[in-house]
Amino acid sequence: MRRAAWISGLIALSILLTLDPTGVPVARWIREGDAFWADGRVLSAQRAYQTALALRPMDPAVWHRVARAHAALGELNEAERAWRRAMELGDPWALRGLAEIATQRGEWERARARWRDWALRMPSDPEAFRRWAEAALVLGDAHDAQRAWETGAFYHPDDRQIRFRWGLLRGAQDPEAARVLLTSLPSPWKEWADLLPAPCALNGACQESAQDQTLRRWGLALLGARYWGEARLALARWVHMHPEDRVAMAALGYAMGRLGLDGSPWLQRAGEGSPTLPEVHYFWGLYLLERGKYQEARGRFAAAYQLDPNPLYALERGRAAMLAGDLLTAEHWLRQALEADRENVENWIMLATLYLGHQVWIGKGIEAAQEILQRAPQRVEGYEWMGWAHYLRGEWEEAEQLLRQALRMDPNRPSIRYRLGAVLAVEGQLEEARRLLEQTIFLDPLGDFGRQALRMLQRLQKEK
Repeated sequence: MRRAAWISGLIALSILLTLDPTGVPVARWIREGDAFWADGRVLSAQRAYQTALALRPMDPAVWHRVARAHAALGELNEAERAWRRAMELGDPWALRGLAEIATQRGEWERARARWRDWALRMPSDPEAFRRWAEAALVLGDAHDAQRAWETGAFYHPDDRQIRFRWGLLRGAQDPEAARVLLTSLPSPWKEWADLLPAPCALNGACQESAQDQTLRRWGLALLGARYWGEARLALARWVHMHPEDRVAMAALGYAMGRLGLDGSPWLQRAGEGSPTLPEVHYFWGLYLLERGKYQEARGRFAAAYQLDPNPLYALERGRAAMLAGDLLTAEHWLRQALEADRENVENWIMLATLYLGHQVWIGKGIEAAQEILQRAPQRVEGYEWMGWAHYLRGEWEEAEQLLRQALRMDPNRPSIRYRLGAVLAVEGQLEEARRLLEQTIFLDPLGDFGRQALRMLQRLQKEK
């Protein structure tokens, strides 16, 4: 009788532990979720956190983790609800999560206010100052961006990234600062700075030409380096002083498009007059590509090429055709670009993308991948595409070896993790394959590779 009562007590205690908000099982689920999160396995982490939340619904730390997982998967509405609940329960970091949600949605006024509040509340977080400055730049508020960098430099005087970005902003605001910075640009930036001379330089009408074009060259250099906010600021200042420069105006429209803003008014102004300059067509085509308007972009690149048979325009004609699904036309123009410049590794990369990314003409894709490896062994694309070519030919061991090398070179590229996961799945290494596929989703939750990884994970789950 006493033994039966003792056993009943143990059973009751185990039930209470499962339900008790302070019980051991909750801590176990949190630890398991944290381990998955640290490994980039966000789906497994989310499942563990949701289980913990069911057992401890009033814990702000659990809501924090649930919100973080939703955000990582691109589930912004669910993430916002979870962050707000965490904030109600006293989580101070929830404000940072809400700032990130506003940024991802492109709600820039709200994002700026939240990042600024967070940076001033938690100045030990250097990332907050960068995000505050970037939101201010999207809004075109150079003064507030400068305040963000100055405040960040005060709290983090040894942070090189803060000082570097502050220097970029000074160059966009001050031609003299830009002139100094242009002298020490790395090579790819210099190419963009000198890519498109000002119209006055072409007809010899520039007065004090080198000085006159400094701000323009700086804006184009920033555009090539993908610092869209600073590029927009520099180009806007230049266009204000030189409203006749239609090329810079088109570049400004493209920069605004990359910030998620409407750059079409600037592009339309740049296209006024006859004839429309090929460079204007080029930037307009890039703008349209970013918006997924592939057919319209093809027309712009075709117009640019008709006016000036530059291999750069041929390359973009091929890329636009490939994105539009017209693979034969894409091959024609990519080959045209290659014939004009066989040394340019970007031409070979684009051909490998066409052949191996779309799984057509595998032999030609292998040739392109070999050219990448030979011409630019430091580029990860050669190893990734050659590894994928071996996969397509059923040569699993060679594919795994090359894709692991690519992963070591660039661990944050989702396409590599997806492709290596696919190889390991067919080899039967299912646990590591699932881990890589989950990491792909973490790195690219809303992109093509994230979606493909999710489908493959679901298929592997059914095959268990």
